Amino acid sequence: MNMKRMYRYVSVLSLLWLSTALVPTAQAQAKYSRRPPVVEAFEKNKDAVVSITGKQLVRQMDPFFWDFDDWFSFRPKFRETPFLGSGFLLDERGYVVTNAHVVEEATEIIVVMSDQQEYQAKKIAANRTADLALLKIEPKIPGKKFPKVTLWLVLELWIGETVLAIGNPYGYQHTLTEGIISARHRNLEIEKRTFEDLIQISAPINPGNSGGPLININGEVIGVNTAIRRAAQGIGFAIPIEQLCQEVPKMLGVQIETQLRVDFGAKVVDSFPKETPTAADTIKQVKVATVRAESAATKAGLKKDDIVTAVNGKPIQSAIDFYLELLEHKIGSQISFAIRRPSSTGIGIPTRQQTITMALKARPKPNATYLAKELLGIKITSLSKRAAANFGRLAQEGNIQVESVEWSSPAHNAGIEKGDILVAVDNTIVKDKEELGYKLETLEPGQLVTLTLSRARDQGWVIEVVQYERTLRTRSPQKSKTDPINL
Repeated sequence: MNMKRMYRYVSVLSLLWLSTALVPTAQAQAKYSRRPPVVEAFEKNKDAVVSITGKQLVRQMDPFFWDFDDWFSFRPKFRETPFLGSGFLLDERGYVVTNAHVVEEATEIIVVMSDQQEYQAKKIAANRTADLALLKIEPKIPGKKFPKVTLWLVLELWIGETVLAIGNPYGYQHTLTEGIISARHRNLEIEKRTFEDLIQISAPINPGNSGGPLININGEVIGVNTAIRRAAQGIGFAIPIEQLCQEVPKMLGVQIETQLRVDFGAKVVDSFPKETPTAADTIKQVKVATVRAESAATKAGLKKDDIVTAVNGKPIQSAIDFYLELLEHKIGSQISFAIRRPSSTGIGIPTRQQTITMALKARPKPNATYLAKELLGIKITSLSKRAAANFGRLAQEGNIQVESVEWSSPAHNAGIEKGDILVAVDNTIVKDKEELGYKLETLEPGQLVTLTLSRARDQGWVIEVVQYERTLRTRSPQKSKTDPINL
């Protein structure tokens, strides 16, 4: 009897041992997941992050070369060099955001997707001061939609928050680095450029990361990686998402009105309502900030403070969405805006829903002669072939020459003289009156503007050419910017 009990006891122990040995390891594995939020955030964005490469012109001054056209003046020479950067798709139609310094002076821009597909890109708009640029690529299959990122529309960020940088450092595509937000509102000066209100991060970024997205743990873009401190480790900087949301609409608005010559006449901005009576009002709105008198927008009935909810039936959530939709329409096409108009009878009255339709018409070309006189105080003329010879290779026929300077004008106070050649406005080269008109048209009264000019000095047996810069403040014109003026 005792033996039987012993056998039963041993049998029970054996069964318990076998059952324990055969238990799947899934329970142990379930205690810790190998797929953390960082992986999810990267997977969500990787196909929308691109590498940007190509060729750009780099200006050189060669003090060892001269000929009879260049006595005692440096001859500007340019050479093509490759460049490397990152970017991300903002819109499924192929709009790519990157840094302005990445594609500056680019003669060729190539966007490389995560699947190694290459696309020729066109620069749509750029702002050197904000260090932001917008590119456009076209799908190889008509109608194909590109992957895109999700922007973090709520502007709240926390010190210590986990952030991820995706980019193309040293050509290593789709490199992911992790860190935290170390500080906010940093001002930085690098290579004679001043960057303001940047996010400081500890995520390692290197040359080639510029233009790539900075994302939060949920995979939403909160900034654009832009700069590093080469002498330090663990210190990187990014343009915050609010600057992107402010500057891209401005860039596109200027592009539409001045370069594409579309007479639209309204400016829209992102707006967060102070009062949120309904759930629909708790997100960012697209509000009409200004409407230019006698413009197409005014004639169609668009008014200041209107809330735009859709363009041609497509819902929009930001000012960027609005301008990208507008950019897709050519002169002569019809476009409709679904709007909510605040009631003028008081608070608490529901807004009125309505649709406004307009035809996009061409905008008249700006009058450069008038704008130069009214804003700067100079009378300009086109440089003749004979006069251009005095400047050697630094000027050519058709360039802009100062014919006279008005006494006590901004130009006079800045030291600009008769005979000077206007080379660039705010670092944008202007080759003739048409290009100057487009540039001056974007200036507001009282705005600071930097002019680059060339001056020829007769030294007796040789003509010396010097180039200089002057920063001045524009004055208020007395007439419309497109009005002709008799000089």
